Amino acid sequence: MVRSARGLLGAALAARNPLVVAAGILLAVAASLLATAATAASPTTIAFQVTVLHATEGGSVDPGARRFDRLLGKQIRYGGLKVLDTRRSRVKLDQIRIVNLPAGGSFRFRPLDLSEEGVLLAVEAEKMPQGDFRIPKGKPLILGGHPYEDGKIMVVIEAHY
Repeated sequence: MVRSARGLLGAALAARNPLVVAAGILLAVAASLLATAATAASPTTIAFQVTVLHATEGGSVDPGARRFDRLLGKQIRYGGLKVLDTRRSRVKLDQIRIVNLPAGGSFRFRPLDLSEEGVLLAVEAEKMPQGDFRIPKGKPLILGGHPYEDGKIMVVIEAHY
């Protein structure tokens, strides 16, 4: 059972024993400090890396895209894969970040919440999936489908916190 600092102090004062009161005050102060530290430890700014990829039916995988090929290779069919752009930015909760795409157009993302389950991210895009997505720690969000030249644009969003 977890008690608040106020609850611990009230219980100690109700006991009317000086040692119990002193112990209760110490416990109340410790509980308050732990709550403050837990709140301060959760970041309000999240580091994001956004990578724009070009997937084509023909061609090969560029050396810079090998890491993404390991992520995508079994899920999406393509022959060639190359990195068009990589951007890193720090974004506050509820702040909108806009990323321009090479074929024109753009997509926007906004971190809504950060919890143990990951970052809840609102995404709005043209010709790509959109909605609210939960990105677990260490896992990327992969969006694709925007036509570009002889293939499609894919966007990989990674959150680091």
